[in-house]
Amino acid sequence: MEFSGRRGSAGWRVFAALIGLVAVLIAYFWVHKPLDPALLASLGGAMLDGLTAALIGITAGGLGRRIYLVIGRVGTRHVSTLQDRHDLSRSERVALEGLLGLGLLGLVALALGMIGLYNGAVLWVALLIVALVCLRAVIGWLRDMVALVRRAFAPEPGWSRFLAAVTLFLLFTALLHALAPPSAFDAINYHLVGPTRYLAAGRIAAQADNHFLGFPQGVEILYGLAIGLFGRDTAAAPLHFAFGLLGLLVVAGLVRRYTNAATAWLAVTLLIGAFSIWSLFGWPYVDLGMMAYGAAALVAAVRWREKNYPHPPTAFASPLHGEGGVRWLILMGLFGGLALAVKYTALGLLLGLGVFVLVSAPRQAVRNGLILGAAALLVFLPWAIKGLLLYQNPVYPFVLGGLNWDAGRANTFSTPGTGLLGSGNEWQLLVLPVAATVFGYEKGDGFSFTVGPWLLTAPLLLLLGWRWLDEGARGLARDALLLALPMLGFWIALAASSSIGVQTRLMMMAMPAAAVLGALGFYSLSRWPRKPLNVYFVAQALVSLTLVFTAIDVTRDTVRTQTLPYLTANTSRDDYLSANLGVYIHAMRQLADLPQGSTVRLMYEPRAYYCPQAVTCIPDILFDHWPRALRQGKTPDEVFQAWKDAGDDYLVLFNLGYQFNSGDSRFLAENPLFPAALDRWMIPIWTDDAGGYTLYSWKE
Repeated sequence: MEFSGRRGSAGWRVFAALIGLVAVLIAYFWVHKPLDPALLASLGGAMLDGLTAALIGITAGGLGRRIYLVIGRVGTRHVSTLQDRHDLSRSERVALEGLLGLGLLGLVALALGMIGLYNGAVLWVALLIVALVCLRAVIGWLRDMVALVRRAFAPEPGWSRFLAAVTLFLLFTALLHALAPPSAFDAINYHLVGPTRYLAAGRIAAQADNHFLGFPQGVEILYGLAIGLFGRDTAAAPLHFAFGLLGLLVVAGLVRRYTNAATAWLAVTLLIGAFSIWSLFGWPYVDLGMMAYGAAALVAAVRWREKNYPHPPTAFASPLHGEGGVRWLILMGLFGGLALAVKYTALGLLLGLGVFVLVSAPRQAVRNGLILGAAALLVFLPWAIKGLLLYQNPVYPFVLGGLNWDAGRANTFSTPGTGLLGSGNEWQLLVLPVAATVFGYEKGDGFSFTVGPWLLTAPLLLLLGWRWLDEGARGLARDALLLALPMLGFWIALAASSSIGVQTRLMMMAMPAAAVLGALGFYSLSRWPRKPLNVYFVAQALVSLTLVFTAIDVTRDTVRTQTLPYLTANTSRDDYLSANLGVYIHAMRQLADLPQGSTVRLMYEPRAYYCPQAVTCIPDILFDHWPRALRQGKTPDEVFQAWKDAGDDYLVLFNLGYQFNSGDSRFLAENPLFPAALDRWMIPIWTDDAGGYTLYSWKE
């Protein structure tokens, strides 16, 4: 078909049509305003937080790649370092390099903080210098990461595509939570308290009122870097999300090397599909750092065994001189030490690594143990020095005591004798993973963790399906099991002796090994005979049903917390915090009306993060302000007099906290004495409508 008219007149008609279309579009949205200033500010802030975490992660990836290559030259004689790197999958290489770089950036931030240079400008100048020095490696690492992201959005057809869709949905919803203001309990108890105090002071200093800040802070120290750029505390959780993402990449790559894409996706889904692990992706905690370093240590252990003691043994193996084996032993130690710099319970991971090298090569146990231990000590030593200089204890507060610590507080904190042993539930120790699966739920007693139905139980499938695994999958299962069993023993010991030790979250460094074993268990089912019953199909259906329920749970949680309304500017930050923190945040806001410079003692309330900047709050971290003072020999009246003499101007009582802790078996003699003494010395000047908090001042 031909159009009539002269060809030359088309130019101005096209121009006029475009102008008209654009004019209508501008006029329509000028009136309807879909992007108002509040929405632009909210979305822009979220993008800024994500970009901040991404810049740190990308720089860490480049730094880690440089160091990874340097370590790769150790023990190399015949095989090139580059070739050995490519013996791993791309996702393993990218994640290992990123995690190594994040750990080293944490040590840089620690060094700057200890010499009084912990402020946003200096930290980001240091980050920029690292990025420029490692620019080529940064670009290479980023290119690999982009390729991984593209592959994630183009999975293989079939069950892999379903698992990928669920995983990406869970990650997306978790990221929404990560971009919202921090409200999770431990985040505003200590994880964010340390870096914000350090930034305010410009240095890392001792904090006598919060013993948690004397712990190693391998993840929290990076939160100061993230917050310091724009002063936004919402930049911290996306960095924790990045740790978790790298951990998932490690697990996926490791499983994919030995099985197939569907099994690799399943291993990832077993992790992110556990509700409490999904929740951690949205909180500025440190547990995903533990998980990621545990996954990295597992890969290094498997690679070390492959280089030196392959299954089955070959002429290539040499007990002392496996080509490149030493560098993997070093990496095992580095990742174990970095995990210990995140949380002390990583001792379980180091125990597992020690058993791994001992069983793999008993005749070289001393040599291998020294290399492993020296590498771990190398990256943990700066944190030990920090503890020694600031808290008089390199492993504060354990063993040697230290600042504002004594035997009484140690007993209060560790709660010895309150574990499963002697509780009537000793039988749970024999089946601890199964018990944690069935009886564990988020914010509950005991395990305090919803691990999902399959993460800790699917490894049992290997008891039935071992014969159908090929030799490569069997080798991976042996390695994961050899690393996991000592960690399970460590957990059993903790759970037997302490109610704190029962908590599943303390064992996050073991979750990657559990996911690998569970995925291999399901993989074995895929190789079973299809008749008389296709067991693998039934297993797929059960897992799929579980994931549907999980997706419903996370959707409900996203709605309940008003995360989407906050990000779309339909709810303000204040309203979001009110919805998630309730009467606590109202009590903290009330303190803003107090005279500037006032000191407020919080009773039975450990969270001081949202205390107004013009006011100093003293948190009751162990709920022992009152009983500890009495146990030191003071009378109730002497305790209040001492607080008054120390400069306390006001006291905030968390009434519900007192009611809950008044029945604490550790303080049954002391807590009941508090109300009468409080009435003698102080008068209430404000109580919230719900009766949750009461503000007191001194009587004349």
